[in-house]
Amino acid sequence: MEDEGLATVLVALVRRQAEEVAPPRALWVPFPLGRPFGAPGDAGFQHRVLAHLLGLLEHREGPVLEDFPDEAPASAEAGDGWVCPVRFPRVRDASKDALQEEIETLAPWYRASLDRRGRTTMGASGLDAAGAARFLSSWLRGDGPAAPVKAMSEVDLLRLSSEDLKAYYMEAATARPGSGGTEEVTRWFWSETAAGDLIRDLRVKCLASGDAAVREAGDIMLVPETQIA
Repeated sequence: MEDEGLATVLVALVRRQAEEVAPPRALWVPFPLGRPFGAPGDAGFQHRVLAHLLGLLEHREGPVLEDFPDEAPASAEAGDGWVCPVRFPRVRDASKDALQEEIETLAPWYRASLDRRGRTTMGASGLDAAGAARFLSSWLRGDGPAAPVKAMSEVDLLRLSSEDLKAYYMEAATARPGSGGTEEVTRWFWSETAAGDLIRDLRVKCLASGDAAVREAGDIMLVPETQIA
């Protein structure tokens, strides 16, 4: 588009990726993945982000990368003392797979989320939550894809399956109105679930891969920078 004379701007949620790609104009925002304009329902703050973004069009040439100066305000959805609507047992049944057990336990809450919101962000991989979990677990073990999706590369399937699994957990965990803010739910996912552990382990394996595309996926596409120890 730039070659055809159409100026472009980009919202960047991962600063290092924007530095490496060097688009003509980009605004890095310190917000959670999936929320490029900050907290939902805060139109005033979102307009500030948009105005800053469009202001980059004043630069006739790039690359330009600017940082948005403010953190997003607390989400209106955040509440005090949030807890997940289900509790996963500290001591698990050794006869059951912990990940699949979590997915089954969350299923009623995921359906409640669908009923309440009328939509889902799951589905990009073409797999349901259980299928995404099986594929990711199989890839981590080195058994090969348990649920291959035609016309999709291995890297894309890794990335989209992990995003679908995260979406399933996040949507189920916030099925109740006022059930918790993004920061609390994110902390819960990465510190208390088998799914979070799986995706962390996937990142480690990807970084050790001999395939540059797989290494890149592990480096910037699976685990948020804020959750990397």
